[in-house]
Amino acid sequence: MENVSWFEREEDWVLKRSIIFSKKIVQFTFLEVDRLVKLLGGLDEHCRILDLCCGIGRHSIEFARKGFSVTGVDITRPYLDIAGKNASREGLSIQFVHSDMRDFCRPDSFDLIANLCTSFGYFEDIEDDIKVLKNVYSSLTEGGRFVIEILGKEVIAATFCKIQEMEYEGCKVIAHSRILNEWSMLECKRTIIKDGEEEEVIAYHRLYSATELKGHLTKIGFKNISVYGNFAGASYDNEAKSMIIVGQK
Repeated sequence: MENVSWFEREEDWVLKRSIIFSKKIVQFTFLEVDRLVKLLGGLDEHCRILDLCCGIGRHSIEFARKGFSVTGVDITRPYLDIAGKNASREGLSIQFVHSDMRDFCRPDSFDLIANLCTSFGYFEDIEDDIKVLKNVYSSLTEGGRFVIEILGKEVIAATFCKIQEMEYEGCKVIAHSRILNEWSMLECKRTIIKDGEEEEVIAYHRLYSATELKGHLTKIGFKNISVYGNFAGASYDNEAKSMIIVGQK
């Protein structure tokens, strides 16, 4: 039996690329970054940024366009290959690193670390999540900030749909979702249909409420922790569509 975790299957990430990184999502990346920078009250021109779980590098590239020093880390080599080619095409100097987020740590190296688009909570053991957060804390400079964007448990509860059918640039996707282990995990099975062929991929995400994740960050040492419902700084309430937490070392 294959002893590989779901998030290590590169072929699945390649299959999901057009779903995760649709043309519309990529097109509006600049708005996400602009709003994030504004949410943080602006960034120093010499800011060193780590895009943790950078995927195809859409946020990394947008940060680099603004003149910041950027490092992107991801576990999926095909995504990093795309990111590197896109950056080179624009003449942008970005360091892309192939690494598991549990292993990557550069003490006192970054002024901002961003983990966006629910790229957290992949692991079966919650201690692996804690290890990632400790690595983030260590990798930040004193006063540096960490931004994490995930679908919070409250958002999932308010919007949960057992079965969804979607269209993505020539692909039909049927998603079957389940809540597992007393609301601690989300299972999502996607059937992707393209050119008459069907493929199934599966993903698991650990679910965190704002209070739970803030608690972990506080215990590690983060301070001045704020929670928002979007990049525009809306309150994290019953109308929130995402959960964005900002903490400082």
